Amino acid sequence: MEKNKTRDLVFTAMLVSLTVIMMFTPLGTLRLPMVSVTIAHIPAIVAAMVLGLWQGVAVAFVFGLISLFIALTTPTGVLDPFFVNPLISILPRVLIPVTTYFVYKALSGKINSKFAVGISAVVGNLTNTFAVYAMLYLLYAKPIYETTGIPAFQYILGAISVSTLIKTIIVTLIVTPLVFALKKIIKNA
Repeated sequence: MEKNKTRDLVFTAMLVSLTVIMMFTPLGTLRLPMVSVTIAHIPAIVAAMVLGLWQGVAVAFVFGLISLFIALTTPTGVLDPFFVNPLISILPRVLIPVTTYFVYKALSGKINSKFAVGISAVVGNLTNTFAVYAMLYLLYAKPIYETTGIPAFQYILGAISVSTLIKTIIVTLIVTPLVFALKKIIKNA
């Protein structure tokens, strides 16, 4: 039992470290010709399926804290100043492993394990996207309009439609083999 706790702590720390590296380097963003795809939330999705809910929440919380830190120190995008609010930068990130974990638990053993992992990855990824944009709209619709000159709903819809499908496919293609590889490593650790 103690060995399992230590092992889970080590793997959680590794995924937190990976999150930090991804958030502070170009590794957390894939730059494609038409769109940039953020993949720094992948460790939180993986942690939820491989290690459990609370480990996933810990990794996601660090992701959110770093989002907040970056918004405070080096904002670059039009919406970045709004991420100084923890309801935008942290809360949606903490929801990623929650939805991922419960979908994975509900599907595991009922459908093919690759589909269970893939569907859970899709749900986790979409949780990140829609929770962030929903909070932006709920809290900052008027300031978004004042900043961009475009109604907030229209601006957010445009931001979602450009990259969400591509990001979801990429995240699922990365998460699925990672989950199986880590499960195998953990089982043998």
